[in-house]
Amino acid sequence: MKIVGMHHWKHGRKGAGILWLQRARDENRLSSIAEQLSEIVGKSVSDGGFQQWEGLIDLLGTEREATGGLAFLHKYREFKKALLFVRDLRLSEMNNQKVTAAARQAVNSLIQLMKNPSTPQRFWLSLLNDSVELLMWPDHALINVAETNLLLNKLQELSLAKVRGDSEVSHSDESPQAVQHVRLALATNLGRAILQE
Repeated sequence: MKIVGMHHWKHGRKGAGILWLQRARDENRLSSIAEQLSEIVGKSVSDGGFQQWEGLIDLLGTEREATGGLAFLHKYREFKKALLFVRDLRLSEMNNQKVTAAARQAVNSLIQLMKNPSTPQRFWLSLLNDSVELLMWPDHALINVAETNLLLNKLQELSLAKVRGDSEVSHSDESPQAVQHVRLALATNLGRAILQE
């Protein structure tokens, strides 16, 4: 079954490959596939190609049984869905409390991702970029001082990694303007959060 699974995976029939490897209970190869999938997803994050990989992420197992790269993919999908839900609610919902609660849920997903050691560094800037609308929330600061400091530290680590020439970070498609935009949003949120507390 393992051989059949790897044959399907290598020949582009990724879903069939995953199913065969699950039947064989080959956790090592499934974990390796999750890592490969996170690399593929990482390359398609900026162009919105994440939706095409959601089905494969579902095939790899539930979040409860996920570890490593697979756990990250599940949490990342949860964050993206929460963010999309917030955007939809902001367009259609008149109840600000409901929208704010949904935004707070998206913040919780973001913070879990950023605290998780299995979140690859190549995703950090994309996550921070996606969080700008949460950082610039109109009514009040959704992200408290400690959480904002965590995000600022991650941005600083990214800057240091880029200076060191880490291959995972140095090939990032994000522009310096995007980094400055995130830094400004974090600083603004930090000031608002300090005033709130």
